[in-house]
Amino acid sequence: MNEENEWGLRPLTPSEADRLSELAEGVREDLGRFGLAMYNRKAPDWETAAGGLEIEVDAFDDAAGGIWLHWAVHPALRRASIEALDSGRPNDPVIRAAGHVHERMASTILSMLKALGYVAEDSDDCYRPFAIKVLSGPR
Repeated sequence: MNEENEWGLRPLTPSEADRLSELAEGVREDLGRFGLAMYNRKAPDWETAAGGLEIEVDAFDDAAGGIWLHWAVHPALRRASIEALDSGRPNDPVIRAAGHVHERMASTILSMLKALGYVAEDSDDCYRPFAIKVLSGPR
């Protein structure tokens, strides 16, 4: 049995973590075949990468654990959105545009997953707005 960490979270067992990683790899391959570019926040060029689909594997045994899909916009739009927020312009059109893109891409990705037979749902996690949670692979 895996012990809780200092935040009270229990990591998944190695077999559960492997199952989650295999499911994430299946999602990556299947959505890549649809032509979605992949985005990797751990890559050295992540801040300048053009954007695309980011696959997050949260390997803890809690409600937030699992596979989360996020759409990363182009760095120019990311920078402009951050600049608008930092400048106190929460209603700036660039922020609305970025939100619209995230909303539409989440809807599109969810449709793709369902067409492929995955079970997935929109995020209800306030820390992961516009994300998709993958619950299981194709049946």
